[in-house]
This record gives sequence, structure tokens and C-alpha cells, in this order.
Amino acid sequence: MHRLAWLALYRSFTRHKLFTLVNIGGLALGIAVFLILYLFVRYETSFDHDVPGWNRTWIVERTLQFPGANQVNIPSRREMLEQLQAEHSGLQGTRLLPADAALQLGTGSTQTIVGQVDGNFFELFPFPVVAGNPTATLATPDGAVITERLAKTSLPGGSPLGRTLKITLGGKPRLVRVGAVVRLSKAMTQPGDIFLRLPADADLFGQGTQGLQTLLRIEPAEAPAVQQLVAGFDHRHPDPSLSSAPKGIRLATSLIPLGALHLRAARDRIVVATLGMVGLLALLVAIGNYVNLATARAGLRAREVAMRKTLGATRGALIGQFLAESIATTALAALLGLALVELALPMVNAIGGTDLHLRYWGSGTILPALLGLILGVGLVAGAYPAFVLSRFRPAAVLASAGATGGGRAGRMLRATLVVLQFAIAIALMIGTGVLLAQVRHTQTADLGFERHGLAMLSSFGDPGLDAAQRHDLAAAIAALPGVTGTAQSAIAPGGGSFGIMEMQREGSGGDKVSVIQAAIGPGFFQLYGARLLAGRWFDPSRYASDDAAGGKIHAVLLNRTAVVRLGFESPAAAVGKVLTGGQQRQTVIGVVDDLRLMGPIQPVEAQAYALQTSGLSAPVLSLRYTGDDTRALLDRVETVWRRHASAVPLKVQTVDQQLYETYVRADLERARLFTAGAGLAVLIGCIGLYGLAAFDTERRIKEIGIRKALGASTRDVLQLLVGRFLRPVLIANLIAWPLAWVAMQRWLAGFDDRIALTPWYFLGASALAVAIAVLTVLGQSWRVARAEPARALRYE
Repeated sequence: MHRLAWLALYRSFTRHKLFTLVNIGGLALGIAVFLILYLFVRYETSFDHDVPGWNRTWIVERTLQFPGANQVNIPSRREMLEQLQAEHSGLQGTRLLPADAALQLGTGSTQTIVGQVDGNFFELFPFPVVAGNPTATLATPDGAVITERLAKTSLPGGSPLGRTLKITLGGKPRLVRVGAVVRLSKAMTQPGDIFLRLPADADLFGQGTQGLQTLLRIEPAEAPAVQQLVAGFDHRHPDPSLSSAPKGIRLATSLIPLGALHLRAARDRIVVATLGMVGLLALLVAIGNYVNLATARAGLRAREVAMRKTLGATRGALIGQFLAESIATTALAALLGLALVELALPMVNAIGGTDLHLRYWGSGTILPALLGLILGVGLVAGAYPAFVLSRFRPAAVLASAGATGGGRAGRMLRATLVVLQFAIAIALMIGTGVLLAQVRHTQTADLGFERHGLAMLSSFGDPGLDAAQRHDLAAAIAALPGVTGTAQSAIAPGGGSFGIMEMQREGSGGDKVSVIQAAIGPGFFQLYGARLLAGRWFDPSRYASDDAAGGKIHAVLLNRTAVVRLGFESPAAAVGKVLTGGQQRQTVIGVVDDLRLMGPIQPVEAQAYALQTSGLSAPVLSLRYTGDDTRALLDRVETVWRRHASAVPLKVQTVDQQLYETYVRADLERARLFTAGAGLAVLIGCIGLYGLAAFDTERRIKEIGIRKALGASTRDVLQLLVGRFLRPVLIANLIAWPLAWVAMQRWLAGFDDRIALTPWYFLGASALAVAIAVLTVLGQSWRVARAEPARALRYE
């Protein structure tokens, strides 16, 4: 910029301090919100991007679905990789079997994840090596590759190479020797702290995971052919383990890009995209403020433009000056916005559960995005004002007593931008209300059981425990002060072990229904506070057939969903009826209300509960306790556990905590980010509206003085000034309501148990927007409306 242009910019800043404060402050806030949410979206969408060759890596996914049941993932077949390589020459791949394991540290142990991999794993994925040789390490039977993170936390002091680790994997203790250390990023969906060679007889169902995974390295040109090859694999090579499966089961094999794993759920993708949109909308609101105020004060610079044109300035030179002014203003706002981001990131990470940070150099630097943002925002924000101001005719401007804010076109533009700004604000307020209400509903929804005062030990089913240890542990925990009852089960909140069987009413001849077969121990329903709708509870002391400990199920309790899907008219109508499936004949002795053990997100499935007084597979121990000092109770449980099973890591938590971590935390953290972003976007709109109201009222002071001299009251003037800004707010509802309705309907569709999208969310947001607009404008309007006519008419 020319020296005179810089001087003009400086004079403009210092002469009109309100304009400067509103423009730079609004832009700084908009840029700060945009940058924070940009960092969030980049973090969420860049998972696994630190994996070497991530964009050419695909995961083989196998799914199994029984009729009427939810789709479940099953492990990859052991022989799949070799057979695919035989059918497609040059295909590279490896296998990974993650599993929960116990790492012995001194007298205690800690939970860790062991990745059992093929010998070529680190050749295909050459992660940064801190020490040793990963490939050579995996060639030895007891070789272990560990992460740098594990080396620092569990093996401090000296080199970890050559040190021995004791782990318990699949219930079997094992000594391994550290041969290499690699550096893995935190933003990875494929878990692993310790990597071992995958044995030929490994159980495909890894403990605590989805089982064996096949990873393929595919060049882009070959992807379609390999996808087709994988999709037809089970047709060419039938799975012997499914040969006796009933008809109607859907088995599907497909390829999933590694980069798409993190945001597989549609609900997660919608939330991340929406948060990115909030950042963009906040920036657009700030840009709208700049354009609004620039056109509103066009008259204040009209004479400057006219004089410069008279002295020979071309329109192109003026356009360049105004665009340069806009870019300089944006650059100043960007620096302030960057400072706000640095100050806000610790709080954002705390409320959003993220690990966001700014990088100024190296990989992931923010500087290119920031420079692009400054140029883009500067050009977009300054384009219209520049072309409006530069086209003023010198003679008309110098001959007039005043100048309007960009003429009729300027007024129309400002009205349109105010409508769009408040449409954005109202839509964001509606979204905020719905998100918070649904998250609150998720936390407090009736799950069919009493979850408060309930805790669960998921490590009770660890293979490292034998039957005697489980018996002693259950007895010792039941005797703890504050524990009022315990029960074992194969299913528990958040998951568990179960089977699926196709069943039908005996003699009905109707379609079979997929029913989950869930095994529970004595007292399970009473401990959970389940509601009996019809029939009776299990009572093996009176009815020996109630006990399925021998493996033969004779009596079951159905849930409400199973009653409906099996075609019974009511819960009472199902009691006493016989269900058949495979070689089983099961008599329904009772019906319980649906237990939403998987939370309110997943739909409830048809379930049949069978009592096993002993021999439960992978049992979970649940306990009911009294009192508010949950931490003290869990400490007592830990003490008992260490006394009886010190070699096995303890996994115990309250059911509230487990449900929160699994189904609530991510939505709540993202809802907090959404609320903060939406609130700041509304604040930015208010800043612009306040500045626009200030300029508008200042421009109309003499008009108001004349009106008051002719008898207008303060109330009349207030209605005139405030009403002018309320009309765009009311019109904005016509845009905001349909957009918010569609967006929220799509998001709520991801919840099986969801709130109703009632009109109150829309009416409440609109009323709040009107209140905000009135309060924003009222301060300026009240001062002008109460001014004496004589003072207003003397105003210059």
C-alpha cells in the first residue's frame, strides 16, 4: 500500500473507534472460532494419517446378520490373505490380531493391548523406529516390539532393549523380550502397545476385540478389481464354520479404507461436519458484519473518494486501496484471533475431550491455512465495499449535503445480510437446544433397569482366573461393607457374551425370528431391578428345569421386544408357550421389560434369558451398593481383588460411568463444542448488529429530532428504530426453521431412543433471537429516542 493509503487507513481506524472495534473484534472472534473448529475437524478427519501408506491401506471387513437382528462384525478368516494373494498376483497384505492382556509390573499388573501380527507387519508399515529392528524381532518366538509410549511409562531408566516383560494373554502367562521400540501416533484406530508374532493356532476372536483383521496394501488403479475379488471371496471359498448356519443369514465381506475407520458411524460424521459448518458460519457472520458496516458508513468516506477522483485517482487504484485496507484489517484481526485461540485451546480441550494444538512450523503447520484465510476473508469482505465506494461520482457527492450508505443497493444488501446472519443464529440456537436435550435424555433415559448404585467387574471373566478364584472373589466382594448384593451374567451393560438362535412359536408355522440367547446367574434380574410384565422369575429351588447349567435350556424369560416379534398378542399371552429353534424346545415362564444394556442408541433386540447357576461363559460380576462414597467402595473392591488375583488387571466401574464413557461422553463433548461455537457465532452477530444500529441511529438523529418536535413520543421513536431491526429477524425464521429441522432429524435418526423434535425448540430459539436483537439495539435506540429535539437538530 502507498504511504497515503496507510495514512488514510490509520485515520479511519482512529477517527471511527466504534467501527474499528466492531470490525476488528468481530472478525477476530469469527477467525478464532473458525480456526478452533478447523483444528477439530482436521484432527477428527486425519486419524491414521500418520500410518505409513495409510491412503493405500484397506481393512477387510466381514459382517454377519441374522434376520431381524443387528449386524455384527466377525473376524477375518485365517487363510484369506494367502488365498487372495494367490488369486491376485502382487497383492501385499498382513494380519493383525489385537487382544487385551495383563502386563506384570512388580507386584501388580496393568491392562494393555497386544497386537499379534505377521512377520512382515513392520515392513508393510514402517513406523519410525526408536531402537532395535522390528522385523528381526518378530522373527524370534519371544521377540516383542513395544511403543515408545509404553517404554517411557512402564520401562523407565536405561534402554528397554533386551529387557523381559511378563504378560498374560488369553489366560496364559508368557515371558517376552523387548527387541525394538517404535513410535506410534495417538490418532490411530488400530490399537497396540506390544507387538508379538502371530502364532498359527491363535484364536481368531481376540480377547476384548473384534478378532483377526486382514490389512491389504492396494494401489489406486487396482482397488476396484481387489474390491470385487474380496466381495465374492465367501462365494468362491465357503466358510466351513458357517456350513450349519440356518438359512437367511447374510454374510458380507468388503473393503474399508483405513482412513474411514474413525468416523464410520453416520452420527459421528454428521456431528463433525456440523461443527465444521459452525466454524464456517461464524466466519461468514463476521464477514457479513464487515460488509454491513462498510456499506453503512460509505457516506462518511464518499467525500474522500470524490476528492481523490478529482485529483486523478482511477477506480482501479481505489479498488486496490480498499481491498488492501480490508486485507490489512483482516490480518490485524487474524493476529488477535490467533491469540484468542492460544488462550482458548486449553479450555476447549478440557470441555471437548480433544488434544488440539497450534503448530507454526513443520508438519501440520497452521501458517498456510492462516495466510489463505487472511487473503480469502480480506478479499471477500472487502470486495463489495470496494466496488461500491469506488464508483461514487465526484460531482454528485461534492454537490450533495450528505451521502447514503451505499444507496438503495447498499440498504438491500445490509437487510439481506442481517436476515442471513440471524437465520444462522436461530438455526444454531435450535441445534444447540436439540443437541443438549438429546444428550440429557441419553444420560437420564429409562433403560429398563436401575443403573444408579450399580457397579460391574468386567475383568471377572478374564481367562487368567479359574473357577476357585472366581468363587472366592465373588464371596469376598459380596461381604464388603456397603455391598447389598451381587450377581453374575454373560451379558452386561455395554456388551458381553451371547448367542443368536432363530426361533418360532411351536406349531405356528410362521417365520423364524432371530433371538439373542443371554445367560444370567441367580439374582440377576432382582439386582438390576428389572420389571416383570407377566409370569414368574426363575426359581430353580422349586423348578429344577429352570437351571440350564448342564447346557440344555428348558425355561426362558423373554423381553418385551421378543414378545412382539414372535407375534404374541401380549406378554401374558406368551407365558407357558413353547419356542422351537434348532434342537431346542424352550418354555416361556415369564416376560420382562426391555433392558437397554447397550444404551439408548442401539435398537433393542429380541432376547431370551436363560438361568445358569454355574459354568457361565466369560462372566461379568455386577454388584449393588449403598451410600454416596463410590470411590471408597471401589477402593475396597480393588483391595480384595489384589489379595485374590494380583496377576490379573482389575476392570471395575459403575454402570453409570460405563454407559457414560461408551454412549454419552463423545456426544456430550461435541455438544459442548457446538454450544460454544454457536454462542460465539451469535455474539459475533450481536456485535455487528450493535455497530450497525449505532451507525443507523447516528445517521437518523435529525430525522428523530423532527419527529419528536412534531409530537412523536419516546415510545414511538423506539418502535421505529427497534422495529426496523426486528423485521429481518422474523424473516430469518423462514430460512432457519426448515434447515434446522432437516439437520436435527438426520442427527436424531442415529438414536433408537430419542427426543421428539417439538415446535418448542424452534419457538424458543426465535424468541431468544428476538430478545437478543431488541437488547442489542435498545441501548443505542434508547439514548437517541430520549434526546431533546433541539439537541438533535443541532447535531453535526
